[in-house]
Amino acid sequence: MSAPIGLIAGNRDLPLMVAAKARELGRPLVAAGIDGEAAPELAGLADRFQLFTLGQAGPVLDYFAAAGVRDVVMIGGISRETLVLNYEPDAVALEVLETLEDFHTDRILRAVAGLLESRGLALRSVAELLPELLTPPGFLTQKIPDDGLMADLRIAWRVAKELGRLDIGQCAVVSGKITMAAEAAEGTDAAVLRGAALAGEGQPVAVAKVVKPTQDVRLDPPVIGPETIRVMAQAGVNALAVDAGAVLIINREECVRLADEAGLALLACTDDFLL
Repeated sequence: MSAPIGLIAGNRDLPLMVAAKARELGRPLVAAGIDGEAAPELAGLADRFQLFTLGQAGPVLDYFAAAGVRDVVMIGGISRETLVLNYEPDAVALEVLETLEDFHTDRILRAVAGLLESRGLALRSVAELLPELLTPPGFLTQKIPDDGLMADLRIAWRVAKELGRLDIGQCAVVSGKITMAAEAAEGTDAAVLRGAALAGEGQPVAVAKVVKPTQDVRLDPPVIGPETIRVMAQAGVNALAVDAGAVLIINREECVRLADEAGLALLACTDDFLL
């Protein structure tokens, strides 16, 4: 049997999907769940499972070392509640944080990756295990954006790429060639709801969700899933463009079905298509 895979698990479905794929591949899974975030079902899928308080870097490293882990996948979100109420950095984490100029997501995750690698652990992209979540360029839905929506998508794409370059967010909302919302710490769903509300009922709304221009694909990959599409349908979004081959789409068939039902155009794009 192959060497075990280590999993640092936040919330939502992706950690469970990684666990299921590891089992399918015959790779033992050693899961370190973030307390308050990791799904309870993960315990039944992993060969070893233990919860850790967010910020307890030393114990997680010791846990992986004792299990003989060499490859690690880090995936899943962390809620604001956990960040505020259940964050207890230990001496190892504090030593890393003290080297940072700011606490933007990309900078923190790169520092975590450096810490893992300094202990002989190889950080792997979730796409290595689940390449089927990456989508090639093309229109995914029956609806095709008209010229006005395409113009708004191009603006949203440029804004989202600039947000990513600044390590602020990965999503922008545009209506009538005006940027209505740029994602920051609130996350994609909240940014979309805010931007669509500002656009006004009945106005065309376009959204772009992209990978950061300097993104390390092993860290914090942008993700959409059925819940994303439901939020956009609720908000009245008319078109969503995602970064082809970079944004992970969970349950693509369900996403496309929901988008078709809502009359929402969903397309996977590259820079040369939209810029």
